[in-house]
Amino acid sequence: MSAARRYRIAVLHQGCVPVYRRGFFERLTEISGNEYVVFHGKPPSNTSLQAASPPFSFENVEVRNRELRLGNSVAVYQPVVWRYLSGGFDGAVIGHEFKFLSSLAILLFSKLMGRKVVWWGFGYRKAYGSWQKSGLSGLKDGLARRGADLLAKLGSGYLAYTAKGAEHLHEIGVPDAHVAVVRNTMDVDEQIRLADAAASLDLAAMREEFALKPDSRVLLYVGRLVPRKRVDLLISFAKSHPEVAGKPVEVLIVGDGDERARLEALAQGAENVHFLGAIDPSDIRIAKAMKLAAAVVVPGYLGLAVNHAFAHGRPVVTLKHDFHSPEVEYLSDGENGLMIPGGEEGFAEGLAGFLSSPDEQAELAEGAKAARESLRLDHMVEAYDGFLTRLFSEGARG
Repeated sequence: MSAARRYRIAVLHQGCVPVYRRGFFERLTEISGNEYVVFHGKPPSNTSLQAASPPFSFENVEVRNRELRLGNSVAVYQPVVWRYLSGGFDGAVIGHEFKFLSSLAILLFSKLMGRKVVWWGFGYRKAYGSWQKSGLSGLKDGLARRGADLLAKLGSGYLAYTAKGAEHLHEIGVPDAHVAVVRNTMDVDEQIRLADAAASLDLAAMREEFALKPDSRVLLYVGRLVPRKRVDLLISFAKSHPEVAGKPVEVLIVGDGDERARLEALAQGAENVHFLGAIDPSDIRIAKAMKLAAAVVVPGYLGLAVNHAFAHGRPVVTLKHDFHSPEVEYLSDGENGLMIPGGEEGFAEGLAGFLSSPDEQAELAEGAKAARESLRLDHMVEAYDGFLTRLFSEGARG
């Protein structure tokens, strides 16, 4: 019996290697019989992604990303097309974002040359225009969604983050056999190890490290400081609720971004709001902050913070709205977190209620800890590699 063929696959996703994606590519290289080559450069200037630093243990090609500003948008060209065409690749995996012009060129050339090209992303286009409350933005979102559907059908397959994304792809005519749900996660195993390492540490010492009061209820934000995350709502809550049910309330904010200066100005005078700056996910300080927190709170756009929180057994609290990232599907309201309705006023009331109930905090923490099992990195790696191996082994698809 002949050995299975080894496929050489180019990966172009997000324009860089985010810190949370390093573990995925490392594990993929360890387990796969295929040869994955990751092309990467600096993070696009409008993303606030934190890039992992080389050297990497997986095969990679560093490139110089070139940007073109189009109003408030950024288009990115990665000089990789010739390397892809001449590099002996069987095909490519490309990200779902329109701004990567080189990926669209690779899609076109792959179609002409009979190579496989597979999308990797949400499975449907998220609408962001309503955040800006602009009719033009809403129109642009509508056109973008239709464009995304068209491009999805041009690919050989789609690696979708969630079941909802897969359902949408089926609805627009992508064959079931050409869609796989691989979820989207970080190195949950690494985070679990960090949580275990922090479990036995002295709570009083950790509180002192972060300048927290001995008996405060702690809320934690982890992520980019950008407008759509609505961190301002968490700061406003801390200012209006310095105490809940007889206990002081304190907020730890981990992250950096365009909004930091404005948020620090908003928090001025509030001694219960602590900005810690950006911290690498592998830093034990993240685990310490998670250990002290009653919940991870992201009022606005919610993404991989869900996975990060669950890895540490922390529930997630957010505002209920229609503009979350697909990862919100991992959150079950009332089981491992809360999606609080009622706008800004309802959010403050619901968050105060959560802090008033130690029983609810404990119950949701247990749910969060149980949920992390389905988000382990190996599940994602095996689904990703297995789908691509099967798809590439099929006869060429035009």
